Amino acid sequence: MNNDDVHENIDVTYSFNISESIKPDRRMASKISSWLKANLENLKDDDDNIIFNKVNFGYNEDNLKGFGNKPVCDIYINQVEYTGDFDAHPAESVHSIIIFYLKGTNEKSYYKICELHDYLIQEFIENKSFKFLEDTVRDTIILNSEMIQPNNKKWGVMGALELSHILY
Repeated sequence: MNNDDVHENIDVTYSFNISESIKPDRRMASKISSWLKANLENLKDDDDNIIFNKVNFGYNEDNLKGFGNKPVCDIYINQVEYTGDFDAHPAESVHSIIIFYLKGTNEKSYYKICELHDYLIQEFIENKSFKFLEDTVRDTIILNSEMIQPNNKKWGVMGALELSHILY
């Protein structure tokens, strides 16, 4: 049996059977990602134009070729922090990552990503709708930010923000 035969016969299926419903206080990760997505989809520039062409939950590498002229944004929930075991303690914070990217010549795209990076940081510092989510998030803190200008032009230029959402 060669490697091609092994790969042809592998068919992986994942399924989940959840026997109990998720408690309302445990739905915070989904609620936070939807809140971030709505905020970023409605983000406008000084001329009242929508900034992002598309805001996704995660990303699909096959779609990276279709940015268009506007940046694309992806949202990830990276981590949920608990003080102890899951049953005895509610979550303390949720960490998320926002990645935004723009295709174009490296110099021009990098300049635009820098502008967008600064604008997003400003929104998370000054705009209450970006910092607080009623009954869920009492504060949002920027943990880290980065701008990535790869050497190959296929991927364009990326910016990233890592956030911590402190829960009630």
